[in-house]
Parts: sequence; structure tokens; C-alpha cells
Amino acid sequence: MVLAKPRITVMILLTVAVAMVFAARLLQSTVGPLAWISAMVGTSMVAASASVMNQWYERDRDFLMPRTRNRPLPSGRLTMIEANLFGWLLFVLGTLLIYFGANAMAATVSFLTWFIYCWVYTPMKVFSWWNTAVGTLPGALPVMIGWTAAGGPVTSWEAWGLTSIVILWQFPHFMAIAWLYKDQYSQAGFRMLTREEPSGIAAGWHAVVPAALLCPLCVAVLRPDSVATWIVTSLAVLIAGYQLVSSIKFLMRRDQGTARKLLRTSLVFLPAILLLVVVRWGLL
Repeated sequence: MVLAKPRITVMILLTVAVAMVFAARLLQSTVGPLAWISAMVGTSMVAASASVMNQWYERDRDFLMPRTRNRPLPSGRLTMIEANLFGWLLFVLGTLLIYFGANAMAATVSFLTWFIYCWVYTPMKVFSWWNTAVGTLPGALPVMIGWTAAGGPVTSWEAWGLTSIVILWQFPHFMAIAWLYKDQYSQAGFRMLTREEPSGIAAGWHAVVPAALLCPLCVAVLRPDSVATWIVTSLAVLIAGYQLVSSIKFLMRRDQGTARKLLRTSLVFLPAILLLVVVRWGLL
């Protein structure tokens, strides 16, 4: 279970489910039980595979960091061959389940998500600090898995609007993590922005600008057209504004306290916004 990073998988499944509700409401269609089950179970398997392959690839560097030293591979509880086979098995079965239970487009998006995470983002972490920006794409593409699994077109601006919310959210979230563990990342050889620019000013701006963009983006995705929807949208803007304030405080005073506060705020932001999307497009 630890190898598959279940907490991350749960967050991914939340974005898939919200995107399916979003698509069904906008398209005024019904998503069958098979599509729901296949998308959720298949995505969980592909996401777990990505986590396994990531840890397989980074096993030596994980051993150098106290926060990851006790993972199954660096601690020796699991062999490289076992992890590799487990990761590939999860990927193949998960992709096939999405393909046959949902549709080919959803399976294609799940493959791209897995490929970018495992074979672009993960190796890039030791070569360039741009890895964080690249990593936001596979972190957000599960939205498109859910959207296409529900029959939504991949070119829809609404789907990409919701995807963009998840992309932008990751910047303040990961800048906070990069600052909190900057010494460990540096020791393990990861090229994080907080290592390349140690003052943290660049990391602060990388948190503030995306956090600011999230405010109008939430309005665009929620598209208020009544008193009830304006109330929901106002709540979303308040939550986004609170994350922006936390980002600004981190920029102004870059220390463990402001970084930890920003991390906690970001952990509240995404599920709260996704819940409001469901309320807006699923209930109102």
C-alpha cells in the first residue's frame, strides 16, 4: 500500500469523479455504472503504477532523504524486480480496464498521464528545476480522464478550465514542499527551484502568481448565473483568496512557518474547490 501512495491516489480519484459529474451535467448525459467503475478503478491502478515506477526509479535517491528512507525499496522490504513487475502489471491492467470499460480516449489520456509522470517528469528532477512545471501536467490530466470517460470531448474549454485549476494549484502546493524539504532535496541531488535560487524569492513568486490566477479561473469554471451559483462562486473566490494570502505571506517571509501554513492551505483548497464544482454543476 505504501508503494502505491494511497493518499495521492485518493486525491486523483476525487478529480476524476468531479470531472465525470461535470461532464455529465454539461453534456446532459448519463454515465453508466460500467464507465464509472472502470474509470475509477482503472485510474487508481494507473496512478498506483506511476507511484511504484517513480519509487523504483528514485530508490537510491530516496535512501538519501530522511522523509523517504523508510519506503519499501530503499529500506529493502521490496526488491527492484518485485516493484518493477508490480508497477507494469498495474499499468497494463488499469489501462485495459479504462479502454474496455469506458472508451479509447480516456485510456489514451491515462497512458499519457502515466508516461509523462514516469518517463519525463521523474528523470527530469535531477536535470532541471523546470521539473515542477512539467509535473503539474500529469498531476492535472486525471481531470481529462474523468471528462473523456464520461463522453466529453477532449477539446472542451470547460474541461481544460478545470484542468487548469488543478495545474495552477500545484505551484503553491509544491513550492511549499520544496522549501520545507529543500535541504533533503539538495542532498539527494534533486534540482528544485529552492536549490537553484536559495533565497526562496523565486519560489515565492511561483506560488503567488498561480494562486492569483486561480481567483478569476474559479469564476470562469463555475460560471455563476443565479443567486445560488453566485454564493457558491463567492465561496470559491474566498478560498482561493485565502490561498493567495498564504502565498503572499510565504513570499514576504520565507521560513518553515509560512511554508507549512501554505502547504496546509493548499491541502484544503483543492478538495474544497472540487466540492463546490460538484455543488454548482451537480446540484444547482
